[in-house]
Formats: sequence, C-alpha cells, structure tokens
Amino acid sequence: MKVKNIMDTSPNLIRTSDTFESLIKILDEVKYNVVFVVGQEDRLVGIVTEGDIIKVLIPKYITVDTSLISVMDVNYLEKKCVECKNLPINEIMSRTTFTVTEEDPIIKAAALMFINKIHTLPVTKNNKVVGVVSRLTLIKHITKVLAEQ
Repeated sequence: MKVKNIMDTSPNLIRTSDTFESLIKILDEVKYNVVFVVGQEDRLVGIVTEGDIIKVLIPKYITVDTSLISVMDVNYLEKKCVECKNLPINEIMSRTTFTVTEEDPIIKAAALMFINKIHTLPVTKNNKVVGVVSRLTLIKHITKVLAEQ
C-alpha cells in the first residue's frame, strides 16, 4: 500500500515570514504537534516541532550546566515568550527534514520515522506539502490491517 492511501491531506503550514506568535496560535489548534514551513511558491523549506519551540525558550547555558536553573528568575519562561513574540519562523525552524511522496510505500514512511526518531513526516509532490503521515496514522493503519484478518 502507498502513503497516499493513509495520509492526512490537511497538513499544518506556516510561512517563513510568519512569527513565533502566529506559530503558537497555529499549534494551539492543530491535530499534529508539527507545522511545516513553506517559502516562495509554497515549497517546503523546513519544519517546526514542539522541541524547536522549547529550544528557543531555554537559555543555551542551561544545556551546559542544568544546576543554573535554580538561579533563574521564576518568570523567565513567560518573559522569554514575550521577548520571542516577533521572532521570524526561519530562526526557529529546522531546515533539514525527511519527506515521503504520495507514491512511496508505507514501509518507507515507517522506516524513516523509526530510524530518525521522528513522529511525523510531510508528504510532498514537486516539493510542495500535500499531506502528512504520522506514527498515529501508521498505528491506525496497522489496526485496520489486523481487523481485516
């Protein structure tokens, strides 16, 4: 079976010119915890996950010494959110992303997710996002396959 048989055809998209604030509004209403970033001509240029958002909000020195968390202002996160409000998406997104096409076999999507430890993949056609496939999508497909036996 092919990816087109199980993909969701309504992926969450955001433009490189959008901001952190608009991203958060989109993520608050989405089905998947990922937004695909498109540039000119709606071509896929990156991806933003929950991890990318948290990375923007956590100071770099914490990754070196977590004991420094104890000396941080108790309202640091809230202040940082406001500070990042107008941060452009292209400063938040991950530029490398794995993709599958509608014609790829489902096993390719499953393997890419497993090997690269990712939960969601954009489905592309001519480098434009036309769908999304997730681990949850795969589990639902497996459930359907077993129910038919």
